[in-house]
Amino acid sequence: MSETTIAEGGTIKSAARGEVNSAPGSESRLIELAEGYYSGINFGLGNIGFVITDEGVVVIDSTVSPAGAEAVLAEIRRLTDLPVKYLIYTHGHFDHVGGAAVFQREGAAVIGHRNVRQRFDRYTKLWEHHLAINSVQFRNTGLLAAEPSLVYPDIEYDTEYVFELGGRTFRLIHGKGETDDATVVYIPEDRIVYIGDFIIWTFPNVGNPNKVIRYEREWYEMLDRVLSWQPRAVAPGHGPSLLTPEAIRGALGDTSEVLKLLHRETVEYINQGKSVEEAVLGIALPEHLLRSPYIVPVYGTREFVIRGIYHRYTGWYNGNPTHLAPSPKEQVRQTTLELIGAKEKVLDKARELSAAGELQLSLHVADLLIGDTEYTAAAEAFKAETLLKLAEGSSNLFYHNFYTVSAAELRGGGAE
Repeated sequence: MSETTIAEGGTIKSAARGEVNSAPGSESRLIELAEGYYSGINFGLGNIGFVITDEGVVVIDSTVSPAGAEAVLAEIRRLTDLPVKYLIYTHGHFDHVGGAAVFQREGAAVIGHRNVRQRFDRYTKLWEHHLAINSVQFRNTGLLAAEPSLVYPDIEYDTEYVFELGGRTFRLIHGKGETDDATVVYIPEDRIVYIGDFIIWTFPNVGNPNKVIRYEREWYEMLDRVLSWQPRAVAPGHGPSLLTPEAIRGALGDTSEVLKLLHRETVEYINQGKSVEEAVLGIALPEHLLRSPYIVPVYGTREFVIRGIYHRYTGWYNGNPTHLAPSPKEQVRQTTLELIGAKEKVLDKARELSAAGELQLSLHVADLLIGDTEYTAAAEAFKAETLLKLAEGSSNLFYHNFYTVSAAELRGGGAE
């Protein structure tokens, strides 16, 4: 591998365009987007990026852990011994910031939007809660087993932050989408974009069941803005890089289109006074979006987006005054059972519905018995079995993990 000497004795080692190497002992991949621009996959949860300039290296995101960041740093050192000058957060989710201390140790100044600080403060305040909800979402994989050492940005900005290094201009532009602290990194000289989680090769993650409000309208506005730059390459927060005009238009265009459609039609339902249940049943996607490889519902889903928009614009009240100051659920359950009379018929009905393929409806019926001294054990066993059937039939991470973790807890084994 040849080397070219540049400023201050640093060197950049040449590499062929495309996949240039893999970290030892892993399936990580490092892609050269253009000369000096790299995107890395599988160095830890969340993609990473870095740009090698004549004066130093700019890193974009740091993986979920110090170990992942060390692997990224090792790849940088295979290519250059120039100093790491900056680390940019595309947003403050754990899978993008967990290895920041490694690059801070190397002397990098950390840059992030001003809202990253608020996010980190919230994580610290609600740490036990985040452990609990992430243990369900990610099936207790140990992703967040211990409280992370969060590295707060050294440089914060509001709308846009621009700096130059080695003849390249780095434009950091704030946007809202999956988070309110997102940054898109654009280098106009070469039209390269590090877009973060505005693109994740799945249905946009709006309306996450356990998380704070997300921003469907601002999300598609940012995608349209990036498209207007006519980028040569786009590095997403998760999944393969977009290296052709067709892929860039497809990924950004389809994601923008589906969010515009769901935003427009959901707002229409809200203005018509219709319930979120009516919107979920009534709003459909056109066939070309259902077939898009860029928005497969393996993480976010159409119904999550609809529910998220309702949550954002209408609050928690669903329009039924019975639910405005509801009686305790246990009291409602017991009264309903008294009306039914024969409790054994409840479980029989749940099993009948399950056999007919009405798995979701059977869960509602079985829930009537959970809390009853005589039937709780049988109802919980039935519910666990039904949840596993639902999990088996789902390719969506949220549904699958929520079902399997809940089934394990019902069976007394804790989350799997």
